[in-house]
Amino acid sequence: MRDDFYLNLVDWSDSNNIAVGLSQCVYIWSASSSQVTKLHDYSVDEDLVASVCWSRLGGQYLATGTHTGIVHLWDTETQKLLRTFEGHEGRVGALTWSNSHMLSSGSKDKSILNRDLRCKESYISRIEGHK
Repeated sequence: MRDDFYLNLVDWSDSNNIAVGLSQCVYIWSASSSQVTKLHDYSVDEDLVASVCWSRLGGQYLATGTHTGIVHLWDTETQKLLRTFEGHEGRVGALTWSNSHMLSSGSKDKSILNRDLRCKESYISRIEGHK
């Protein structure tokens, strides 16, 4: 696990799974079965995991943020990438869900992007200048 205060590399889901970002890989550990699954390896993209965050309803969907500013939305049951979001110019160290379809990401570029997953746009609002 990278030693960086600004990374959020562990998150526990409502369905008793833990997502862990270890350098370039995202792993899912099932607390009920003790099974470990590699969800994605960012070395293909020459990137690193900077944050992980489970959707709060059902625990099937996982958002991941990277050092290059990309946010991915995953269906962990099928291990499929659902969407890729751009808009940040720096590490995405903070992710949070406000409900089942609203995802916000905070970046080293001092912006917060709010996304409505029901919309085709990459984000619906941008807040600038946070520290």
